Amino acid sequence: MQVRTRLVLAAAAMATLAGVARGDPVAGDAKATETNSPAQPKPVAAAPFTRDPNDAPGRRPLMNLLDQAGLAKPLDDARIQVYGHVEGSYTYNFDDPPRNLADYRLPVGKFIDNPGRVFDVEHDKVLLNQLTLNVERTVDASKGAFDLGGRVELLYGADARFVHSNGLLDNYEDDVTPRVTGGPQNQFDLFQAYADLAIPVGNGLRVRAGRFAFFKQIDPNASAFYSHSFTFGAALPFTLTGAYATYAFDDHLSVDAGFSRGWDQSLTDNNGSLDAFARVRYAVNEDLLFTLAAISGPEQDGDNDNWRTAVDFTATYKLTPSTTLLADVVYGQQPQPNGGGGDARWYGVSVYAVQEITDAVSAAVRLEWYRDDGGY
Repeated sequence: MQVRTRLVLAAAAMATLAGVARGDPVAGDAKATETNSPAQPKPVAAAPFTRDPNDAPGRRPLMNLLDQAGLAKPLDDARIQVYGHVEGSYTYNFDDPPRNLADYRLPVGKFIDNPGRVFDVEHDKVLLNQLTLNVERTVDASKGAFDLGGRVELLYGADARFVHSNGLLDNYEDDVTPRVTGGPQNQFDLFQAYADLAIPVGNGLRVRAGRFAFFKQIDPNASAFYSHSFTFGAALPFTLTGAYATYAFDDHLSVDAGFSRGWDQSLTDNNGSLDAFARVRYAVNEDLLFTLAAISGPEQDGDNDNWRTAVDFTATYKLTPSTTLLADVVYGQQPQPNGGGGDARWYGVSVYAVQEITDAVSAAVRLEWYRDDGGY
């Protein structure tokens, strides 16, 4: 058995193009939390590298341009936000990264320098990771009235190669290397496109339908790190296409539940079956938040009988006004693909600590243990 260490240097630059930074109010590899859900539990353990949209500063470039064109006020009156960000990076791997490994079955001329990574797969290369444009109208179901909103998020850059959904702007070259090497380095993706409907039932019900990020958020505004954990990249889907409802029982407890066409499926479905997913959030107080999410259904190509199930648990704790701790535990299993015996299983835990130094600077550490015995 060989044990090797790898040191990867990554430098990233990110600019937010509007006065609203969207994302999870906890560590970046934690799964996405809606900022506009009806009567959502109170914001808990907000990490210093995220921003509450309600506390957004004055206008930034995109809205300033719209101001000059006389369009910003009508957008504000209609509760429509236009925002985005740009992220670029340079990565260097000091472990003399292998190329064209047979285990990864890459086609000729296509390379992954850093196997096992999420977006930082290139070695000694400058990348445009993400250039995004969002148009969003939020709804507030707690106001006791019908309301209609939604969001369209356009993505361009190198990261789009890895987040495509089946049948929507994908560039897969074959069935062996999906979502890895197909197409050019910089690509377009319609990362999110959904409609929201607020229904005046009880405390307020919000129904969302379309393509959405439910389990994780790729927006760099949501993360203290440029790199991502194995649990982020390998254990759960990037997007779902379907519908789900959100209901908040009070300021502490909210529930999401719905169905989708499958992991990263959209205009095309690999097996024609639906899966089901759900999430429960419980805010013990303003410092401690627990989240439990799960998804289950037939996910393998052409297989409607063998179900894949994944469960994710996160705990976020505001230790001090400037220190946030987070733990993320994930477990998944399904019958071995291609008729293999037994079940494939993957599981792991990640822990984070984020220390706010100033309003603009924070330091963070991430430790992770992840296991996938069959390399599935």
